[in-house]
Amino acid sequence: MGEEAVHLADVLEAHPSTSDVTDSGVQGDIVFTAAGGTWVLDFQSGLDGEVSQNPSGAPTPADSPAVVLRDVVVPELLTHPAYRAAAADGDTLTVHLATGRHYTLTLTPAA
Repeated sequence: MGEEAVHLADVLEAHPSTSDVTDSGVQGDIVFTAAGGTWVLDFQSGLDGEVSQNPSGAPTPADSPAVVLRDVVVPELLTHPAYRAAAADGDTLTVHLATGRHYTLTLTPAA
């Protein structure tokens, strides 16, 4: 997922409404500033270490993460040819790559 985190960070960095986009490394998390806050996109993994489609124990969606995903992240991904689909549900983002792979991330305010 490290390579995909770098790629996703590059796509978000190109969006005019985001700044300070970084791939924070080991976890594959992506940190960025948008909509007046700093956010973390966190890859969700299952028990076997594989990136999971449906993360369990996800935090209750808040308005701000949902708005950032809907207004900033999803539109930017949908304009990029590497992504076949991107959908937000509250604070959860599901991304389908043109390669056929998919993964789920959650968006939370950065601490």
